[in-house]
Amino acid sequence: MIASLALAAALANAAPAKAPSELLTPVSEPRVAVALLNCLVKNDGHLTGCTVQEESPNDLGVGQAALSMASQFQVDLLGPDGKSRAGSYIQVPVRIRIR
Repeated sequence: MIASLALAAALANAAPAKAPSELLTPVSEPRVAVALLNCLVKNDGHLTGCTVQEESPNDLGVGQAALSMASQFQVDLLGPDGKSRAGSYIQVPVRIRIR
């Protein structure tokens, strides 16, 4: 009987259940990982020969992830100066949000 009274008192003082919308709220803000690639622009605007110049944080493998995506990137062949980028190297920043 004493145990059941103690259990009833504990349940009465427990925090109320969270609403479903509160359960879907992220615990913290997403982290952002950044990699800077150096890539050669092909004649069709696709990138090749990419290397990782920088990555942060360096313990998440974001540089390798950016390299695996780089073959799908395509840039405009004309740069801001009006000259063709084909055959030249460009720097490509890649930002990845981590939840």
